[in-house]
Amino acid sequence: MVLRSDELHRNLQHLNGMLTTHEAAKQLDLSYWHFMHLVEAGRIPGIRVVDRWLFSPDDLSEYRRSKYGELEDLAHAALNDPAIGLTEKQETICRYLLNNERPSEIARKLQQSRQAVHSQISLIREKVSRALATPESITPPSRRTSRSKRGPIPLPSKGRA
Repeated sequence: MVLRSDELHRNLQHLNGMLTTHEAAKQLDLSYWHFMHLVEAGRIPGIRVVDRWLFSPDDLSEYRRSKYGELEDLAHAALNDPAIGLTEKQETICRYLLNNERPSEIARKLQQSRQAVHSQISLIREKVSRALATPESITPPSRRTSRSKRGPIPLPSKGRA
């Protein structure tokens, strides 16, 4: 949205408390250039005043929630159910997620690779989905038997041919 000078006066109250581009990028823990790419793509809403962008803290929180809310919900569910059986590392990752930390930031703090943190998050997701599965949703095991249960495969004798 672009404001003209006559509209600017009417909207000054609305602009109070808005964040600059650098402040908003820092709040989301994104680089300036990545943040601007998201703004220009329309994924993060902002107000353009003359030659500057301004951002509402509420819009930034909403963006963060849309991007990372599922992870926060996952962490909350995992920490609230002791039957899930989180490891110490998984519990630490869940606590970071609840503190609005991004996986890349968690990796830095734990001195781990991002891939390692994402792998742990996948394991947490599997544990939570297993714990939340109801008996009706679990499919019974298939009736197929494995080869080892049927006994060895008979080999032809060398004398016959």
